[in-house]
Formats: sequence, C-alpha cells, structure tokens
Amino acid sequence: MRNKFKNIQSVLFMTYSLIIIVVFTVLVLWFYHWSSNLLRANATSYIVNMGKSLQEQTDSEIQKMNNVSLNVIYSGLIKDQFKKYLSDQGGVKVQESSEMPVPSTSREYAKELADILTAAIGPSRPVEQLYLYDLTGKVYGNGFDNSESAYVPGEKPWYKPVVALDGGKYIQGPILDKSISKYISIKDPQYTISMFRLFLDTYNSPMGIVEVKQYYNLILKSIINYTQRSTYQERILVYDQSGSIIFPLNAAATQYEYEMNLSKQFQAKGEGHSFYVDPLTSEKALLSFQHSDYTGWNTVIIVTEDKLFIPLNSFTQKIVLLAIFLLLFAILLSFVAAKKITQPILKIHRTIRSIRPDNLGSGRSPSMELNSGLNELDQLHWSFLRMSERLKESMETSLLAQSQEMQAKLVALQSQMNPHFLYNTLATIHVMAEENMNQQIIAMTENMSDFLRYFSSDQSSVNLQTELSHTDKYLEINSIRHGRKLQYSFDVDEEMFDLKIPKLIVQPLVENALKFATQFEPPWDIRITGQLQGNSWSVTVSDNGPGFSADSLQRLHSRIAEMDKNHNIPALQLDGMGLLNIYIRLKLTYGDGAQFSIHNLSTGGAAVTIGGSI
Repeated sequence: MRNKFKNIQSVLFMTYSLIIIVVFTVLVLWFYHWSSNLLRANATSYIVNMGKSLQEQTDSEIQKMNNVSLNVIYSGLIKDQFKKYLSDQGGVKVQESSEMPVPSTSREYAKELADILTAAIGPSRPVEQLYLYDLTGKVYGNGFDNSESAYVPGEKPWYKPVVALDGGKYIQGPILDKSISKYISIKDPQYTISMFRLFLDTYNSPMGIVEVKQYYNLILKSIINYTQRSTYQERILVYDQSGSIIFPLNAAATQYEYEMNLSKQFQAKGEGHSFYVDPLTSEKALLSFQHSDYTGWNTVIIVTEDKLFIPLNSFTQKIVLLAIFLLLFAILLSFVAAKKITQPILKIHRTIRSIRPDNLGSGRSPSMELNSGLNELDQLHWSFLRMSERLKESMETSLLAQSQEMQAKLVALQSQMNPHFLYNTLATIHVMAEENMNQQIIAMTENMSDFLRYFSSDQSSVNLQTELSHTDKYLEINSIRHGRKLQYSFDVDEEMFDLKIPKLIVQPLVENALKFATQFEPPWDIRITGQLQGNSWSVTVSDNGPGFSADSLQRLHSRIAEMDKNHNIPALQLDGMGLLNIYIRLKLTYGDGAQFSIHNLSTGGAAVTIGGSI
C-alpha cells in the first residue's frame, strides 16, 4: 500500500515548505543573533557610559568646591586679612603713611574678611559655607554661618589627615550638618560634603585650615535625578577609598559588601564591567565600575539582566511574531503553488463526488480513464475505484470506529480547566507579590506548575493516588487564594491508591463542587471520600453549597436514562456538560460496571459518586 502523503501536491508542498522553513529559520536566527548581540552591547555600553557621565558630573561639582578652596589659600589678600583678624586684640594701630592713629577693631577686620571671602566664593555660590580655622582653636565662618567660635583640633576627625596632606585636598562626607540646618527654613535635615585644605602663610608656614561645604544633594544631584528616572531601575553605589558609602545616604557597607569586593578587580585599571550572580537574589546582574582619580570616589552601577534586556525581550517578541507571520505566509504560498501544479487531482475529486452510498460496490460507479499524464494520479484514481467496491461492506464499521475515536478525543477535551481559575490564581499571585508573601507565592506556583503539567500530559489513565494528589494541589491553590474560607478533607481507603482510573475524573467534580459552594457564605466545605465494595470502587465528592436544582437533576437523569436505553453516546460539548461527560467516560471505560449518581444532601449541599469495577 502506497503512502498517502506521497502524492504530488503533498510532496511539492512539503518540499517547498521544508526549504522555506530551513532557509527562513537560518536567516531569522542569524538576524536575531546579530541584532540581539547589538542590543546587548548597546545596553551594556549605555550603562558604562552613564557611569562615566555621572562620575564626571559629580567630579565637576567637587571641582567647583576645589576652585573656591584654591582661591582662598592662594589669595595673599585673604592671608593678610585673616592674619590681622586673628592677631588683633582690640588695640589701636597706626598706619605707616599717616601720623594720625586709626582705631582698628575685630569687627572691622571681620567685615573686611567677610567681604573678601564673599568675593572669593563668587556670585554663583558653588559652595554654601566657608570656614577658616586657625591652628590654636578658633574658627571663622562665612556664608549662612558668619559667627566666630572655638574648636578643639584633636577632636576633629579631619584635622590630622588634612595636616598630613600638606596642602592637598581632603574630602569628608556626607554628614548631618546641624550648623547649616538651623539657618534654613527647610525642615528636612541637611547633609553636606566638605573639602579641607591646609592654609599656608606667605612663608609657606601653616596658619590655618580652609573648609568649604556644599549640600550633599547638590553635589550628587545628577545621581539622585538619574535614580528617580532610571530606565533599567539601576542601583547606584558611590564609596570612597576607605570603603565608606557616600551614596545611597546612610546605607550600610555590609549591604554592598559583595559588590565592593567584586569591584576590586577593576581598581588598577580604574574602570570595568562584568556580569555576576547576586548571592542574595540569585539574579544575574551587570556591574559597571568607574574610579575617579580626582575625588578618590568609586561609582558602581548595578542592574539586573532582566531589567537591562527589557528592550531585547520586547524585540524578541516582535521578531517571533513577525517570523511566524512571514513563515505562515510563505507556507501558504507554497501550498498555493503545489495546488496549482496538481489541478488534475480535481478530476478525481469530481469522480468521488459522483459516487453515492447506494452505488458503492454495485458496479455503477464511474470508471472513466483519468489520463492525467501523471502515473501517481492515474494509480490513485484506479485505487479509488477498486476501494469503492470494498467500501460498502466496511463503511458501517469504519464509521462506528471513527465515531468512537472522535468521541474519545472530544471527551479528553471536556476536562479543560476553567480559564477563570487561571486568571484568579495569577491575580492572587500578583496581590501576594505586592505583599511580599514569598513563601505563599512559592507554594502556589509549585502547585500550579505540577497541576498544569499533570493536566497537559498525554496519559489517558492514572492511578487513583496520582489523581487525588493533583486534586489536592488544585484545592491547595484555591485554599491559598480563599484562606480559611475554604475547608476540605480526604477520606479514601489506601487500598484504592493503585487503582487505574481515567485521568481528570475526580478533579472536575471538585471544581464543580467548589464553583457552586462559593455562591454561598463561607466557610465552604469540600469532602472527598472513597471506599472499596467487593469488586468495585467508588469515590464521592460532596459540598455544603446550594445543591442541584430539581430541574437540573431531572435533565441530567433523563439524559443518562436516554443513553442507557438507546446504547448510544451523544456528541460531546466542551462547555455545559461536565458531569454528563464524566459519566460518558466512565461508561466507555467500565461499561455496565460504571457507577454514577448525583443527589442533594439532607444537611445541605450536593454529592456526586463515581466508580467502576475492579
């Protein structure tokens, strides 16, 4: 017997389709590989360049502070005036160019010094506060705080490092600055970053220390603004050479200990990036490192791979949809081309249409020559005429077999899971995710995964223990969703666990019971019981819901009685016949040994019992 797929149209269609699929798949995979690598490189480059940009903007703000400190320490006028201010004890000094005494007070020196320092800061105010410290314990402020006060050098944590740097800059911060906070109207506490330099006189001898301050949120405004509008929900870390975290504010070093250790590999080069697996979340992430020689600060940008490649995922979806559309279109064209080549087959079709059931095998069927010029078609036509002679006697058997086959296939579809169950489960997971109910999410997704895997398997029959196990998972999913409103119990004889039964024969009953039980006020009670009786088994599913209406019971019993009387199986439906289809599956499996009964309970609710022979 020749293979029915080896006709001209099928061969041409499959050949054309195979060529199109292979060529198209290769092109799509190549294009996707090229474009995805490009998108990955662009996304990674964007993060790296953004790290450089943020570091440069931060360095620029520090540079402004540094310029002010340099203006102060290299200003001879400031040095002279500060020296007069500190050495003045309130007496009378005589000008060299005049014999008349001119009174000189600390207030006058302070005013002149304030004017000079204000000019040094400039109108754009790149710093908000400036302090001049002498080395004996006095400090003079200019800015919000214009007071003179005392300090203890040894108690200042920055004092020794500044003196040791011998004129080099020393950056401290951020710190909660109460001295500035009290001069402004903003209620929020203000953090500042300070830069210190040793202040030398004209003979290069230390005479004091210059401190310039700027608000923390102004120096790091580029980083703060970027985190608020970040594309990939990046985390940004800024820390100094000692490992103290500058951004985020008040972050614990232990929180970023792994990332800081990972960044050490880039210290020598001053920049770099790599992918790593976060030990806390097990997520793959990109780490971009930038070191500033100017400030000594390290800027690290951390972004998870899922967030980084969101554009790639969107692009992938579009490519897949476009590829499917183009592939289907190409296959359609191949089908049209193959069909056009095989037009002679239409003649065979006319012959087939002219045959009626009453002339099958009677010799009255058409016997004209096809003369298609193609051996395959001529032989197909001859085989059909020969087949018609034997078709009559086997038609009833074939139709019955086909009917049973179609019914069996459609019966398998009757156990479709209600899509509302899936929607409600996903909605519940969404709500639990917002509440950080991680353990419940894990339990629900594991049960859901197992249930869907069982639901979609090719097995037609399973043992009762497997069916009850997945029914329990279904109830557990609903229990997580409804909480204490749902109560259920299993009381099944363990000797029944190894019995082979049709798959998804118990769970739909539980689903049906839960559907109607939830129409009443909770708690909802679902009970599954099973027992052996001689050579038969039975399982009962009961609930405390509203029960079946009288009309529903009458219709269902009438349909069952009709099937039993006529010994026929009606056409199955995918919706609206759940219980009846379960009865049909039991009948097909156990024949007269099938058990199926439904009734309302005297205490309220309904019960459905199924079973079969062993």
